[in-house]
Amino acid sequence: MLSAMFKAVIAALVVAIVLFLAGITGLLFRVWPTGLRDEILVYSQETESQLKALKAERKFEPDNASYYPGAPDEPTRLAAQASVDSVIDGLLIRLPHDAHRSTVLSAFKAGLPRLDRFDSEERGRALVYMQRIMDITGVHTSSELLNVWRYGFPYSWLRGPNQSFQPTSGSSLRSSPAAAELRR
Repeated sequence: MLSAMFKAVIAALVVAIVLFLAGITGLLFRVWPTGLRDEILVYSQETESQLKALKAERKFEPDNASYYPGAPDEPTRLAAQASVDSVIDGLLIRLPHDAHRSTVLSAFKAGLPRLDRFDSEERGRALVYMQRIMDITGVHTSSELLNVWRYGFPYSWLRGPNQSFQPTSGSSLRSSPAAAELRR
């Protein structure tokens, strides 16, 4: 009896270590599926014009409401903006012919690694833009893809079923896209 329990504990530890290593190395993000529970999206002229308007915005500017200080300098801001804009460009090309949730998540999966070289603040701000893209396109959840990219593992696995994340008033996640994703 003890032997079976000991094996189960060892197996659980091995799985936890493998998931941890896969998360911190980025492997988990690279293999995270984007096509499960795929949905057909409604792509319209309104969707297209909203994506174009988002692309036209200056991104990574200071935002006092969310306590984002802005990119540290103009070259960083321009490079981070180019990374987000490339995701939008890809969607403007692909969505008219393939309006699916998996198309949006695949674009995220292709574009987010370009932001890995930036500071934590810019990576967090990039999630705000990804959430806005999700809102524009009608994607209701990234199925933890954004959390796996940002934090290395899916936060929902830490919660029990039917438990939602409720940030405290002092939480740094108060207005972050990760908090929005966690509440889903």
